[in-house]
Amino acid sequence: MTSSIYNMKQELRKEKLHARRSLAPEFRISADHAILERLESLPEVQGATVIAAYASDGTEPDLMPLLKRAAQAGKKICLPRWRQDSTYEMAVADADFTLVEGKWKMPEPPPEAPAVPDSVLQNALWLIPGVAFDEKCGRLGRGKGIYDRFLAVHEGAMIGIFYECQKTAVLPVESHDQPLDLVVTEKEIYRRFSDSNTMKEKE
Repeated sequence: MTSSIYNMKQELRKEKLHARRSLAPEFRISADHAILERLESLPEVQGATVIAAYASDGTEPDLMPLLKRAAQAGKKICLPRWRQDSTYEMAVADADFTLVEGKWKMPEPPPEAPAVPDSVLQNALWLIPGVAFDEKCGRLGRGKGIYDRFLAVHEGAMIGIFYECQKTAVLPVESHDQPLDLVVTEKEIYRRFSDSNTMKEKE
């Protein structure tokens, strides 16, 4: 990573994390509801049998109502969990969606939750948080490469979950940065068809 790209990413992280943290509670509730409605309208979500998602840190869009409905419909829900080798794995959410405080105070499944084999994750639907995105469905994460490593070795639809305030004109991209297939916000669904064409779906 060149110093200029690193600096650009760090500035974007600072700006967009602040924007996300600064959302008013009333707006956040309304925005999360709109995001879930858009997600549940997608054929990728309706047809999924395995969903690899995340547990919100309190500033990210909250997917829990959708995940609980999906679990009740018989879908397998998986959430990320930190491992002692400083990598992450996906673990099965139990019926009560039991979470404990993990690394960096992030909520995650407890140690006794079964890890999900790679074979199960190959065609999973991925619902992915992030710090920033652009209309080409590029994604900027926190800088630890957790989801880039997951997505580099798994297939299946990859949907980024963001607030509209996290959008930026163009993201600085490196070879290891994994693009998303779609981005869902409270206002739009952005779908990536190629590196140069992105369709915006509106109500």
